[in-house]
Amino acid sequence: MSRWRRFGVVLVMVVTALATSGYIGPGAGAGAIAVLIVVVLGVLLLFAGVFWYPIKRMVRSRRGNASAEDDAGR
Repeated sequence: MSRWRRFGVVLVMVVTALATSGYIGPGAGAGAIAVLIVVVLGVLLLFAGVFWYPIKRMVRSRRGNASAEDDAGR
């Protein structure tokens, strides 16, 4: 088999494989979008829990509005 003929066979196989396996159904697409949204929200909530709440607690305790015992349960 010549080099160009092999190249043509491989090219046809790749093009037809990409066309047939490129479909994502509506359920899988919606699921993928939902997973992406949940991951982004999870990362945002992680940062909120790690950074925002300790900073908020520190600001409250410096103002004197809440003592450490009152704020421990929140």
